[in-house]
Amino acid sequence: MVSTYTRFVGILLMTGAVVCAEEPGKTVSDELTMKRYQLMEKRMSAVRVTSSEEGFPMAFESKPIFRYTDPARQYVAAAIWKLGAEGRPKAFMTTELHRSYRGQPRIVYEYLSLTPLKFAAVGGDVAWRPTASAVEFQPIPGAPTPEATPQRRLLQMRALAKQFAGKETVGNERCELRLLPQPIDRYTPSTADRADGAMFLQTYGTNPEIALFIESDGQSWTFAAGRLAGASRIDLTIEGKTVWEGAPVNYALTSPYTASNSPADIPGISPDGAEIINK
Repeated sequence: MVSTYTRFVGILLMTGAVVCAEEPGKTVSDELTMKRYQLMEKRMSAVRVTSSEEGFPMAFESKPIFRYTDPARQYVAAAIWKLGAEGRPKAFMTTELHRSYRGQPRIVYEYLSLTPLKFAAVGGDVAWRPTASAVEFQPIPGAPTPEATPQRRLLQMRALAKQFAGKETVGNERCELRLLPQPIDRYTPSTADRADGAMFLQTYGTNPEIALFIESDGQSWTFAAGRLAGASRIDLTIEGKTVWEGAPVNYALTSPYTASNSPADIPGISPDGAEIINK
């Protein structure tokens, strides 16, 4: 599946199907939207997680923490799912329903490991066994001391996240990303007093391209970032200075960031990829 996804990205780049300009999408009924998310929930419910680490979560959360679409890239429904309800999540997966790839509807998965612990996520059409973490935390220059209350720390994290500017290169075009102002996940990374953490998104439209983590250990603020895109170049800057650049993608089942895809019977989409929502 991985080699297929690599070809998939290449084909999109060569044909110009992946672009920086956003395209308007058709209005989709609530019922059809629900059916599409139910399809993704069913696929995710088949994934089982195993690890030799005691207490490691055995499944991804049953509901997504973020939902989105991307008409320009032909994703009619998509979502982010996290592994681990307590503390910093161990991993994230995205599910994206692609209207037509190689002449048929498909579901595209992206995988992002946030832990150095080895684990396996296998089931249905998913088989991922990362051997490392895709993220590394580093200090945020000039960050203030963490505030005493969760409410004020959230304000600090939002302000810190706004310092980061994201960009990606798609084909020959350099795309500006935008920060969603509210975090999509909030967690406590340790038992230290004033420990706090949140995950923000740098997006193309509403499509996540960079996962940005802001954390406090009680004494200072750090950040880490992980790619959620196969762009040839993707990075974050603060005041024009590059502070993070996504590592080159290696589409292997053991990679901390990778992707795969498989056929899917998408509600409202015909077998040849045509939209039938208005019929």
